[in-house]
Amino acid sequence: MNKTEEGQFWDLVDAFIEQANNACDEADPGMVSAALLNAAARFNAFVVASSSLDRKEFIDEIESAQKYLTGRYAELVRDNLDDYRDNFKVYIRPDEEESNT
Repeated sequence: MNKTEEGQFWDLVDAFIEQANNACDEADPGMVSAALLNAAARFNAFVVASSSLDRKEFIDEIESAQKYLTGRYAELVRDNLDDYRDNFKVYIRPDEEESNT
């Protein structure tokens, strides 16, 4: 990714997060999270299908696409959980006492 694409990427990430945060004003955060995850899955299925030359190629790509997407999600969620673990006092509760657990 070049600098322009990287900037566009992070702008999109921030816009999706802002929309999800705004949705939490009207809906439970767990529901917003589930809806966002479902939307990402649906959109990724569309991208894989629309990138295929034909139905046969799409069918042949399903397993590898699923492995790639779920593996990438696992990496991203772990990175973000680690970030929140390391910065919990900054992101969530600045006034919380430090704990070893």
